[in-house]
Amino acid sequence: MLAAKKSRWFEEIFAVYNRNLIKRRFHSFKISGLDYLTNKDAKIPLLIYANHTSWWDGLLAFEISRAARFDSFIMMDEANLRRFFLFRRLGAFSVPRSFRGAIESINYAADLLAGNPQRTVWIFPQGEIVPNDLRPIRFFNGAAKIVEKVGRCLTVPLAFRLEFTGNFKPEIYVRIGEPNLIETDENYDSKKLTVGLTKRLTEVLDELRSDVINKNTEDYRKIFCQSNRSL
Repeated sequence: MLAAKKSRWFEEIFAVYNRNLIKRRFHSFKISGLDYLTNKDAKIPLLIYANHTSWWDGLLAFEISRAARFDSFIMMDEANLRRFFLFRRLGAFSVPRSFRGAIESINYAADLLAGNPQRTVWIFPQGEIVPNDLRPIRFFNGAAKIVEKVGRCLTVPLAFRLEFTGNFKPEIYVRIGEPNLIETDENYDSKKLTVGLTKRLTEVLDELRSDVINKNTEDYRKIFCQSNRSL
């Protein structure tokens, strides 16, 4: 697997590029539940598990991590990380498609979290880009295995949705679910947790869809919003 090789100066440069890129492509970027991240206990590591709806997800995760002031790492398909190798400088590490490689990535993610409780790891447990409204959603067992190895961990479901809502450019909507503290013991069952994580993210995805369809977005914080005059 390819390990992360974080560079603070590269992150600062990329942050400017990333924000401008998102602003050029989208009308607005709105988040509900960001306080769950900004108010998290600094003594407990955090695992964010999200749906994988487009190739934008990693760039949006980077922007959210900046807003929450996180020291974030993200799991990324190895073939794509080899193509975009500079993402390693942002905290990306690879998930090989072999069973042995996947185990190595899980161990690496767990070591990151166990080694420093102020770190955050992002994971897309679906393992591939999947349409937002496809049900049921299916998870691989990686997230639950990471939790098992860390032993004590906060897990947070996060849902992405890219939607045209009357503007020339699409809008980004993100809904963050309530954190769940998991402490493992001799009765821990990773398969059972995977079912629970899948159910919880499905609920957050459905809540987000309902909010967007019914225009119940007053509680969504604007990371940025453009006026139509600027288009």
